[in-house]
Amino acid sequence: MSQFAVALALIVGIVLSTLVFDTLASFYPGTGAVKSTPVEQPAEATVGDCQRVGPVSGDGLGYWWHCGVTVRTPDGREVETVVEHSVVTPDDRGKTIEFREVCYGKDNSDCRYGRPALRVWALALSMLGIVRIGLLLLLVVGVGFSLVRGVVGVPAYYAWHNRRSKRGNA
Repeated sequence: MSQFAVALALIVGIVLSTLVFDTLASFYPGTGAVKSTPVEQPAEATVGDCQRVGPVSGDGLGYWWHCGVTVRTPDGREVETVVEHSVVTPDDRGKTIEFREVCYGKDNSDCRYGRPALRVWALALSMLGIVRIGLLLLLVVGVGFSLVRGVVGVPAYYAWHNRRSKRGNA
């Protein structure tokens, strides 16, 4: 029974760590571009309707704004999109907001928008993502191991492991 409690605690750890990492990532207002290619292009945005999300959401813990914006690029394009993580708020309505655009994919079809931010923050966010994946894998393996030990049992598990290793050595 205690192995199931360990598995449950590890699952709670997965959920909590995901919420904490999402919360930290939500403080970054930029486009996420780390490399120099593709290049971030300057743009301007006007804020439309906003919706408040929280206290627990895909943005993490706390209350955040998701706002519709109209982005105008120097080449004359106008893009309607929604930005999350409180990059803009209802207080920004009626103002021209300095924005950045970075586009990926064929024909630059996958574009992301955000406020100007230092690339070091995008790099830190990328490293945080690597730590997040490592921790998630470690916790998932721990859950699996605990469930196997809980179902099969410790002595039976070791007996099964010993039979497998003897078969492999023979």
